[in-house]
Amino acid sequence: MTEDIEKYRRWIQGDNREYAKGIYFLGKGIIQELGKKKGAALIIRQIEEMSINSGMRFRKALEEQGLNNSLKNFFKAFGTGDSIVNFAWVYDVKKFVDDEIVVEYSYCPVAEGFKRLGQEAVEIGELHCNHADNSIMQGYNPDYECKRESSLNLDGLCRLHWKKKQ
Repeated sequence: MTEDIEKYRRWIQGDNREYAKGIYFLGKGIIQELGKKKGAALIIRQIEEMSINSGMRFRKALEEQGLNNSLKNFFKAFGTGDSIVNFAWVYDVKKFVDDEIVVEYSYCPVAEGFKRLGQEAVEIGELHCNHADNSIMQGYNPDYECKRESSLNLDGLCRLHWKKKQ
């Protein structure tokens, strides 16, 4: 059984590294075509649109289960083991209360995917990672925000801080 679990974990991690590769090559082409400033702005706009859509789909899935779009319901899978994040990422929950959650990631297959492709990919990856989680939250519940307080590839630890907006 353990061999099957590791095989599945490697598959999910590889799939997420490939996701990073797709973001990188699209981003690289956009920057080559539009230049760094305009290209980065377009990449950010599209990452935000894609992520907001993901958050809205997640909210709808919870509503179909009769659940509200609270922050705790957003993270429900962390405690149950039902999430691919719980399965394929390495993280530590530092704070988990009604309106605030802090998570530190020491391994992320998406960040690893960018890192494997080199410095240019890490730079494009930062555009993605700086905007994706907050945008997902905006689609899920715009009363909350997610601030990225550190970067796995730049700082050695990715710290995300979700909380109710003031």
